[in-house]
Amino acid sequence: MDSKLDFLRRVSLFSEMTDDELEQIARITDLRQYPKNSTIFVEAQERTTIYFIQSGSIKITRVDNSGNEQVITLLQKGDMFPHVGFFDDSPYPGTAQTITDCKLLAISIRDFDRLLNSNPQIAKSVMKIMAKKILDLQSRLQVVISGDVQQKVIQSLLHLVQEYGIVKEDGILISIPLTHQDLANMLGMSRESVNRVLNQLKKEKILSINRKGILICNLNALENKLSLKE
Repeated sequence: MDSKLDFLRRVSLFSEMTDDELEQIARITDLRQYPKNSTIFVEAQERTTIYFIQSGSIKITRVDNSGNEQVITLLQKGDMFPHVGFFDDSPYPGTAQTITDCKLLAISIRDFDRLLNSNPQIAKSVMKIMAKKILDLQSRLQVVISGDVQQKVIQSLLHLVQEYGIVKEDGILISIPLTHQDLANMLGMSRESVNRVLNQLKKEKILSINRKGILICNLNALENKLSLKE
């Protein structure tokens, strides 16, 4: 219970709730653990649960008409998902897969609906989260439809730095450990095209890639390459 409370206190959605209210929420949550590469739910499945990430990283994907996987959004510690369907009976909008080992707090849709109805501030916070995700998707769409291959990859890297970057002594680490295929699926490109751009950036010592993920070694140089292209 204590670990649940400590985590819930740090979730922005519940920032204005008292400890007594948080204890009530903790009692209706279920702690679930998933190993890396697990599927939590699949696209179009009946929506039964809302999740909060206590630790780990998750990707939400959809399959396009050609059968290709598209990465719709990335999630990490503190995030809630799914982000849609709070006010209707729509199914899960995509497939949720763990990128790393994950610990999740799960709340049934029925209990979460009661929570929204009894606390207008939480409902307001949920709408803010939904609005932010819409803006994020619009920004990602702009990247996908504009520029050449290099521009798309660089813009995506800069977005990832802004959203998930952690400052280290030797650069900025993108905290979600994405594969080259994940990055390609975010951009609607082939893995080979993404590999060529990443390898060139590695040769120029602008970034490095290791087991922990992508490290941006020279952010200014990365931004300058985009400026020169524009």
